[in-house]
Amino acid sequence: MHFVSPLTLFFAACSATALQKLITLADNLEAPFSPPTIRTVSFSGNGCPQDGGKKQISGGWEHFAFTLPNFAASYGGSKPKTVNCQAHMNLMGGEPGWQVAVKDIWTKGHLELEPDVKLTQFITAYYSQDAANTVSIAQTVTSPSNSTLARDITIHSNIPSESVVWSPCTGSDGNVGLLNVNFRVAFTSTNANSYAYFGGSKNSSVSERWNWTWRRC
Repeated sequence: MHFVSPLTLFFAACSATALQKLITLADNLEAPFSPPTIRTVSFSGNGCPQDGGKKQISGGWEHFAFTLPNFAASYGGSKPKTVNCQAHMNLMGGEPGWQVAVKDIWTKGHLELEPDVKLTQFITAYYSQDAANTVSIAQTVTSPSNSTLARDITIHSNIPSESVVWSPCTGSDGNVGLLNVNFRVAFTSTNANSYAYFGGSKNSSVSERWNWTWRRC
């Protein structure tokens, strides 16, 4: 397992994050590559309980996205201080001789954050076929001094190219593997009387978009 050093993001940087192009170019543009098929997607964790609201999955491979209607964390509120959801994606029908990896994750939700509370987002990714090969990254979101935030934000988690976790090399059967991506947020503060919230807003749920990269193997 390797851990990428955490980054601290101020609100101005987070709120201005724009969704980038959701496909990373292959290492060899002359080589054929056909995106695999997402055969199944399932979820686990206290932020996406099996008996909770329906998770909306959209976009297929190129613009894979989903919503998490039950995902909510708070500090000094009624929700847990830390919440997680893990997506389990079974990829089939891949091009033989290629590997794929998740490269970027954009998380959108509603944030209320007092100045002395920090929100840290953790992303962990691995394939079940090689669970020991894991990458974890973290971002910390803070608000400006003497100012309380209350608005929707998008947090962009980028896995450095040298740290991405590659799938097994796809063989003639087209089986890519079972990708697991865990998304967790946690609030911390030295002030027990502070308040913070991350989750859905009045009109929307927490959502994620993923970006991919691939290479020959």
